[in-house]
Amino acid sequence: MEKVIWVVGNNRGDMIEAQRQINSMGSMRAVIMLSYDAVCKMAKSQAKVSGNRLYTPSLIILDYDMECEVEFASLSLIRNQQALAGVPLFFMVSSRSEETDEICYDKGAMVILTKPFSRRELLRIERTAWQYEVTRNYEKMLQKQAGDIQAAKEIIRLNKQLKSRNELLYQIFGRYFSDKVLEVILERPDGAAIGGERRNMTVMTSDLRGFTSISEELDAEFVTDLLDFYFGHMVDIISKYHGTVIEFLGDSILAVFGAPLDSKQHADEAVAAALAMQNDMAEVNAYAKKMGYPELEMGIAIHTGYAFIGNVGSEKMMRYNVIGSIVNECSRIESCTVGGQVFVSEETIANMNGQVCINNRLEVAAKGLQKPIGVCDVTGITGVFEFELQQKIKEYIIEPGYNVIFCMHEIKDKRIEENIIYATVKKLTTKHAIVSIFNDGDVLDTFSDVEITAKNDSGCVLFKDVYAKVTDSNSDGTRLRFTHVGRNFMDYVKDINEHIV
Repeated sequence: MEKVIWVVGNNRGDMIEAQRQINSMGSMRAVIMLSYDAVCKMAKSQAKVSGNRLYTPSLIILDYDMECEVEFASLSLIRNQQALAGVPLFFMVSSRSEETDEICYDKGAMVILTKPFSRRELLRIERTAWQYEVTRNYEKMLQKQAGDIQAAKEIIRLNKQLKSRNELLYQIFGRYFSDKVLEVILERPDGAAIGGERRNMTVMTSDLRGFTSISEELDAEFVTDLLDFYFGHMVDIISKYHGTVIEFLGDSILAVFGAPLDSKQHADEAVAAALAMQNDMAEVNAYAKKMGYPELEMGIAIHTGYAFIGNVGSEKMMRYNVIGSIVNECSRIESCTVGGQVFVSEETIANMNGQVCINNRLEVAAKGLQKPIGVCDVTGITGVFEFELQQKIKEYIIEPGYNVIFCMHEIKDKRIEENIIYATVKKLTTKHAIVSIFNDGDVLDTFSDVEITAKNDSGCVLFKDVYAKVTDSNSDGTRLRFTHVGRNFMDYVKDINEHIV
């Protein structure tokens, strides 16, 4: 049986086109109303002849432009009709914006469509109308049975509660899932079922350096405020380059490019997004400085390969997730980065259409692999995106005028080793240090993480609770890049060089 769709708007051309598109689906019939008066007339007729299919819509679509002109009078009239309670409501707009979306959702829209409708939007209209009819038929059956049981009122109440919950789910999905994931869940027949597919994609992981220690120094409300600002900027960039955020884990982001919707340039999009994210850290840190928060630095890793993506979990609780060795390998690559870096695997570069600017080539050993992963420290991309890393990391030379000794504990699998490795500092800045290790038998591999306590010749502690990563080791010494410095380090720096803040 055809589903009746009410379409309300005062632009005759738009309405005729909407009617044509809806009717072309074969399972629906559009009834258009070109004015507020037409809506009034139809509403009165609907109240008198509720059994006629023409007057019992399965879905109502309101034109946003017309509703603004009449101060949403049509919407108010429809909401006041008892017979139309629960009928799904869509808005259609000429073009979408964050402000327009917010107004439509606040007015009770389940979905916002763009004129003219896309194929996916027509399928969404058809699916929602079908779901409503199933729910309405089910409600009628319950109402018929209600006379035979004493719990009739309770059944009706629960059924209404279910409809309200369904409406809320549509709104929540629209706000908390990316559009791509929402399309997969709502528009495909198996979208909400457990399962997925294995496909070639590019994975990105990002993480703030030393944020765990920073969060211990701030109140919870300040940590939340800083993360909200940071995530807001990063997610906008990922979406701009057609990525999909899979999850936030603490201060980390896991995103994919080339899924759930396919892309011929997902590797390029991921690299361009990563460079843009690093550049945008300047704005994040400007906000942090304004609010009195510590400066943030971020490391990003990108890897390409085949992985499973889809719904995982149980019938009661599931997540849209990506699973595969490339995710674990990408996380391993990211753990080797320091602030301001973008590490891109050779597999990703091999899948790119454009060329990349490389600062350094290195190898990362990943658990479970027989050979290391080739990785490039990327600073730019050419081709369609033409992007360059602009972020400049300021560092100041520290000149204490006496010997500084580092007492270092290596960190393995998030556990601090008891053995102390002593080293003399050859060069010290606010961002890195070059040291000479006392004992030739003490070796720190590249990418090792260490906890540092600094002392002078007399054994007095200069600063402590500083964390660093080994970035290089050669005849000139071992180079350390600080990943977190506490307040005592900054106080020490300030005392040595008053001009450094």
